[in-house]
Amino acid sequence: MNLADQPVVPVVVASPSTEVDIPFNKLHISPKNTRIKPHSALDIECRAASILAYGVLNRLQVINEQVQDGTTEFSVIAGAGRFYSIELLVQRGLLPEDYPVKCDLRSEDDAIAISLAENANRTAPHEADEFVAFKALADEGKSPETVAAHFGVSVRTVQQRMRLGGLHPELLDLYRNGKMGAEEVRAFCRSADQERQLQVWNALPQWNRTAHIIRNQLAQDSLGTNHPLVVFVGLDAYKQAGGVVTGDLFSQDANDGFVEDLALLHQLAVDKLRTVAADIVAAEGWSWSDFCESFDHRLRIQFDQAKPERREATEAEQAELARIAAEVGHLKEKRDSLYDALERLDDGDEGDEGDEGEEGEEGEEGEEGEEGNPDAQAKGETSGESTEEALSRQIEEVEQQIGQLNGCANAITQALQFYSDEVRTTGGVIVALDGRGGMEIVRGLIRREEKPAEAPNQPSGSAAPGTPTASGTTVQPSATGTGLGFTQPKKERSEISERLAFQLSARRTAAMQALMVANPQVALAATVHRMLDLVTRRYRSRDDEPVKISATGSFQSLHDKAPDLKGTPASDEVQARIDAWRERIPGQTKDEFAWLLQLPSADLLDLFALCVALTLDVTTGVAGKQPGGELAAALELDVADYWTATEASYFGAVSKETVIAAVEEACGPGSGMPIVKMKKGEAVKYAEQKMAQIRWLPAMLRAPAARAVATDAPATDAPATEAPATDAAVTDAATTDTGAAETPATEATTDAPVTAPAATDAAATDSGVAEAPAAEAAAPEATTSEVLEAEPAMTE
Repeated sequence: MNLADQPVVPVVVASPSTEVDIPFNKLHISPKNTRIKPHSALDIECRAASILAYGVLNRLQVINEQVQDGTTEFSVIAGAGRFYSIELLVQRGLLPEDYPVKCDLRSEDDAIAISLAENANRTAPHEADEFVAFKALADEGKSPETVAAHFGVSVRTVQQRMRLGGLHPELLDLYRNGKMGAEEVRAFCRSADQERQLQVWNALPQWNRTAHIIRNQLAQDSLGTNHPLVVFVGLDAYKQAGGVVTGDLFSQDANDGFVEDLALLHQLAVDKLRTVAADIVAAEGWSWSDFCESFDHRLRIQFDQAKPERREATEAEQAELARIAAEVGHLKEKRDSLYDALERLDDGDEGDEGDEGEEGEEGEEGEEGEEGNPDAQAKGETSGESTEEALSRQIEEVEQQIGQLNGCANAITQALQFYSDEVRTTGGVIVALDGRGGMEIVRGLIRREEKPAEAPNQPSGSAAPGTPTASGTTVQPSATGTGLGFTQPKKERSEISERLAFQLSARRTAAMQALMVANPQVALAATVHRMLDLVTRRYRSRDDEPVKISATGSFQSLHDKAPDLKGTPASDEVQARIDAWRERIPGQTKDEFAWLLQLPSADLLDLFALCVALTLDVTTGVAGKQPGGELAAALELDVADYWTATEASYFGAVSKETVIAAVEEACGPGSGMPIVKMKKGEAVKYAEQKMAQIRWLPAMLRAPAARAVATDAPATDAPATEAPATDAAVTDAATTDTGAAETPATEATTDAPVTAPAATDAAATDSGVAEAPAAEAAAPEATTSEVLEAEPAMTE
């Protein structure tokens, strides 16, 4: 609204007022006070606490009023909330009846207008401003208890506002401007790290910025106090062991919080499971026992389970089972009636039948009538609890009683089963977490003679007694194992971020795709291997499989994860194949199958290889993982053929210390010294220029150590002069210390056997420099780039 466009109104000078201090017992509320709806009791309490701490900050607006006896009193036309707050303090004896109240004495002619002006022309501060103010009080050293007393609110409320005031200023601005909800703001209080808060908000897509997602992102290194693992260990046991629990200030349950020391929590769980396993072995006589986090399918397939024998129940056990069954039946009927009553309550029926039940005959029958009427029971609860809350609480109590009785019945049933001495002599027991805060005890397990050589969650120390291990030692009978795949939390944070890990692994995937499109044999083998479990019926973990046989395309997603991939040799090579085949494939879907049938076998294999390559995906956000290692080896992958360390591809995304370490590894000790005093930008450019001609790779892009592969050709003792590859092997082995190839002595090559290349590849891999050909007799002063470019024919 433009005030200049408004009609000119005459200037009215406000009526004069007089500042006076009036005893409280001379004040009362005026009929001309325009506030009709009274203040809430909570509002009065808060104002009273503030007045007691800081006095009346804003004067009451009053007018003269003659009383019948001729005396003068004052009626309050604006300031009713302050008046009732002072009255509350007087009633509690905290202020005297004649407490002097600061007032402005006004003319009676303007009473209604002044009352309306004060009540209408006020704007409460935004919640975010209150949060910041409470945080400032905390920064001044005021305790939550003191602030709570001064503002008439609970200590928990003060703690919440102080925590909210500590959020990142940008997030509070978003809340002020209505771009973030109250639930999302409270979710950010899970972490006190402002930069982490902002990082999570910016990383989440707009459609997924919910309070639940935000809280989970910030709580990755902790567990809630209601998590099954915490329930199993016990919060008291965790605290007694020195564990830290951070309270959840915004939970309705004051006991909710977060367990911060996951390493301690896991160790306590391990100790508890180990103790239970040992007790079972001692009591039941099993030959071995072990424990695990979850006894899932990956572990179950490694065992056969003997069937237990069963004895007849004794008369006492039969009677107890019958009693439990009858009591459970009675409780289920009671639960159903409670649910019916709750449903009637939702429909607006307060239970007329229940009223009739309460009016029944006195004595035993009357008591039974009231006991069987859940409405009557709910109405008989203590004040402060609604009927709906009482019914819900009673349903929960009945459910707990049913669960306890079923547990007793299960214990009796389990006691009827037993295993023969023969089974217990060779078999064992595994104790696992059941995912609900309890334990799962699996007895009668017998290890299969043929078990996977490498399987996820493979038992450590759980071989059958007397069985030779791979190292040649023999495992002796033991009461407890060391835990089947019990995962310890990882505290170390990798130097390579998740984003960079995805980027690098996407480049590795693209290189593998480029190699696979030209290798139909490997593509066919990879596809058959992916479906081989249909024949063998063996379980395979699908998490790290490189080929997604469901034909989920990965080519476009690679470019999303690695923006620098477009225009690279690997990407261009695959894209060229796609474009070429698109020109040949029929334009109509209905014609495709007939066209494939008449396609020459060689062309069909080429197309097959392209299709398989486009499903290949070995990207990962974890720097330490390298999925698809066997497939990469089959493709003879050398990522250095497709990737070079540059500012955009690597150096710009890691720390300066990592840049120095890379230069030192690739170019030799001391080569990173000039970077020490450089700024990050200068160091990155220096490293990129220094390593431009060196085939260096970060650890997650290097090939794993070469494994010996059985072949039909027998090993020979031919000297290196008859096998040129040996020279390259010895040269590569010499690169271990510096990360770059150095010239070997000629004498060192004469006795090198043909079998040396396997060890050589491992040495070159560990150094971070990709395998490169070496000269048989290069000058000692040859540079790294000269050595890497010499004798290309000797790389085989």
